[in-house]
Amino acid sequence: MNPLQLIRKAPWRKIAAGAGFLLVLLVTLVVLAGAWFSYQGRREWEATKTALLKRGELLSYEGLIPLSVPPEENFFADPMWEPNVNGQIDLLALQITPDEAAQLKARFPGVADLVKEGNRWEVVQNVGRRAKDRNMTQAEADMVLAVLRPVQGDFDTLRRLAVRPEARFPVDYSKGISMELPHVHALFKAGLMLHRRSQAEAVLGQTDLSVDDILLILRLAHTLDDEPVLISFLVAISLDSLALDAIEKLVPTWSATQVQRVERALGQSDVLKQMTKAIRGGRASGNQLMDQLKQASLGEFVRTLQLINSEVALEYPPPNSTACFFLAYRFAFLEGDRARLNQMFQRLLDCLEKEPMVLRPDYEGLYSDLERELRGWNRSRYIITYIETSALKYILPRAASVETRIRQARIACVIQRYALTEKALPSSLNQVLPHYLERIPVDIVNGEPMRYRSNGKDYVLWSIGWNEKDDGGEAYSGEQSPEKKLDWVWKGRLPDVVATP
Repeated sequence: MNPLQLIRKAPWRKIAAGAGFLLVLLVTLVVLAGAWFSYQGRREWEATKTALLKRGELLSYEGLIPLSVPPEENFFADPMWEPNVNGQIDLLALQITPDEAAQLKARFPGVADLVKEGNRWEVVQNVGRRAKDRNMTQAEADMVLAVLRPVQGDFDTLRRLAVRPEARFPVDYSKGISMELPHVHALFKAGLMLHRRSQAEAVLGQTDLSVDDILLILRLAHTLDDEPVLISFLVAISLDSLALDAIEKLVPTWSATQVQRVERALGQSDVLKQMTKAIRGGRASGNQLMDQLKQASLGEFVRTLQLINSEVALEYPPPNSTACFFLAYRFAFLEGDRARLNQMFQRLLDCLEKEPMVLRPDYEGLYSDLERELRGWNRSRYIITYIETSALKYILPRAASVETRIRQARIACVIQRYALTEKALPSSLNQVLPHYLERIPVDIVNGEPMRYRSNGKDYVLWSIGWNEKDDGGEAYSGEQSPEKKLDWVWKGRLPDVVATP
């Protein structure tokens, strides 16, 4: 038979009609499945929202935003904190000129290689990095103070403002994850410079000035206490860490009066309370983000994912299916993701408030459950929950580590006072009770008393750390991530005036 006749007799129309029917059927099934997921998600979110509101929980920034205060009581009510045209705060921004750099090099030839024109705080940081595992030399300390002397006016203003009881920076919370926080970077920069200056002052025997700078760092951290923002919280505990690093090195050199000043300041810190507030702010930000995504374009959707977590945004969704993922997520999965996100936050908050002095690595299987639930395609279906969960898993051990060091620092201050009076280290922490301390701060990981060991000249305080195992006061010396360390260790020694006959 003629091939052309075979082609004409082939049932192409039936094949095409069948294929069209299957395509329509497939699209219909996909739409119906999406509608079912959307219905289930909206139903779950409504039930979750009703339950949380009934408990009095705040699901938006309304009610979380701190109240305004009179300018004379506000740390941030000063021209120093007004952003420039680029939206930045020019705190301690006076540049090193060529003439000043030349004078510094001539004055400090032994460290002249660290001096350069431009950013003042980079020079100070370079000195600190060189002296990372030792005390600064006298020449290094002299140079740090000389480099910072031209910005003494800014330090004086910070100290003047620090006595004000409140701190309210005008944050525009309506911008959600795009809110501008220029004061946060400025505070951290000031903390770094104060940290280096306190080290230099200690080397030069200016102990009172060194203690004053450490106390000012702690005060800068407290200016962020009322901000329900996770980034602000992270910067606050970073400032705390700077002060604590200095305290660990310097407390054996302090007098009883200096120790008591620092001990009182440390007693005002409550990292877990501040983290709870920041977590509620994170939930409000997440709900605000969900509302924005409901109206977002494809480009805005992708940029938002890249903003909150670039690695996840690159992995989920794959580049060749971004548009399909965007449409599917917004139509079918967004409300279910919102419900899961709020449930996750609330479960964590319930655990934190159930044990206010403890922060366990895996509260009641919370993260084990989430890791199991967010496997495979559920990572895309609950993408915002997945991103936020990953961020909180990073934040929690950092917060626990800093709170542990604050408790250890308070104990170290008590040990210093005890040793200055008794001319010896306590053989156990029970010896400081109740005259020097009412009760021993507990280990944040398990709620048991902090561990202590002394050989008469040196001592070690330790928490069992994020692995929940007592490793005898041992830690990975080169490991910076608290969740990867063994124990969380604080090392101290006899007061210098006692150890030196």
